[in-house]
Amino acid sequence: MSKNMDFNTSDTHISHRLHLNESDSNNLLNLNHVFLNEFKKISIYPDPSNTDLKNKISYHCKVSPDMVVLGNGIDEIILLLSLTFLKNKKTILTSEATFPGYETSAKIVGGNVIYAPLNDMKCSIANYQKNITSDVILAYLCNPHNPTGSIVSLDEVIYFIEVMNDKRVIPIIDEAYIQFSDENKNSILKYIVNGGRAIVLRTFSKAYGLAGLRVGFAIGPKDLIHAVSLTALALPFRINRFAQRMASEVLTSDILSINVRTVRKLISTIELSFSKSEVTYIPSYTNFICFKPPMGNTDFLIKAEKFGVMVRDCGLFGLPGWIRASVSNKKDVDCLLFLLDLTSFEGKQSGDVNE
Repeated sequence: MSKNMDFNTSDTHISHRLHLNESDSNNLLNLNHVFLNEFKKISIYPDPSNTDLKNKISYHCKVSPDMVVLGNGIDEIILLLSLTFLKNKKTILTSEATFPGYETSAKIVGGNVIYAPLNDMKCSIANYQKNITSDVILAYLCNPHNPTGSIVSLDEVIYFIEVMNDKRVIPIIDEAYIQFSDENKNSILKYIVNGGRAIVLRTFSKAYGLAGLRVGFAIGPKDLIHAVSLTALALPFRINRFAQRMASEVLTSDILSINVRTVRKLISTIELSFSKSEVTYIPSYTNFICFKPPMGNTDFLIKAEKFGVMVRDCGLFGLPGWIRASVSNKKDVDCLLFLLDLTSFEGKQSGDVNE
C-alpha cells in the first residue's frame, strides 16, 4: 500500500476524529438553509466558471479574478499544477516529512521528487537552496507545516521565493493552515498581490470548516494561473453547487473568526498541559499539535483505538515516534488529555470517552 493510501484509509468506524484536522460542524448549523435552497436546483449543472465564488474570493483577497483558480480542494489544485508544469519528467522540490499529496501528484504524471531536510522540525530555506537542481520546476513550501505545526517567518518565505525565482523555479506556498497563525503577520498573500512571483494555496476545509464539500483555491501571477486554468478545463464541473454556495456564504460570515479564536484557546490549553507534564511537543500555529506520547507510540495508539479515537501516526510522514492530533472543541481536548493520562474520566468504556 502506498503512503497516500495509508494516509487516506477509511475511518467510518471512528467515534473521535482527531486525525484529519477538521473544524466543528456545529458552528455551521445556521447555514443549513443554503443546502435547502441549492437542492431545488440539483438537476441543473453548477457554474463551471465558479463566477460568484471567484469574484468573492478576489474581493476578499484584494486580487483580480484572473489571479484566482479554484479546485476540488487543494489536492486537485496540486494535481493540476503537476499536470500543467511537470512535463518531460521534471522534478518538484519539497520538504521531507510533509503532506504526501505533493509527491503523489508529481509521480502520477511521471515527475520526480527531491526532499529538503527539516531543521529542528521546521522547514529550512537553506536546505531547499542546497537541493535545487536543473530539473526542478516546482518548489512546495507548506507554511505552517503539516504535520509539525511549525512556521517559518514571512521574511524567510520571501527569501524562499526570491531564491526560486532566481533559479526559474515556480514557488508554491501552501497556506492551508495560515488562518490559525497570525495571518496578517505570516501570510505571503500581500506580497503576491503586490507582484511577488509565487502561487499561494488556500482551502475552505480547515479554518472555514467545509472539509466535506472540497473547495480550495490558488492565487498567483496571471500567466501561471491562466496556464493552470487551461488544464482545469478538462473537468468543467469540478466544484458542485453546494460547495460553491457554501464557500461564498462563509467568506462573508463570522465562522472564520469563531473557529480560529476557539482553536487557539484549545491549543493553548493543550500546550500548557503538555508543558506542565513534560510531554515533548512542537509549538503549534495550526489546529493540531505534534507530540511524543510518554508511553510510546505503540501503547498510545492501542489505547486510542480501544476508545474509538483516530489520531495521525507521523511515522507515515517519516517522523517515527511522533503523533499529530487536531482539536476543534473542548471534547477533543479532554479526549486527547485522557489518552495521555493527563486527566481522568471515571467509568469510561471502549468508544465512550466523551459521553
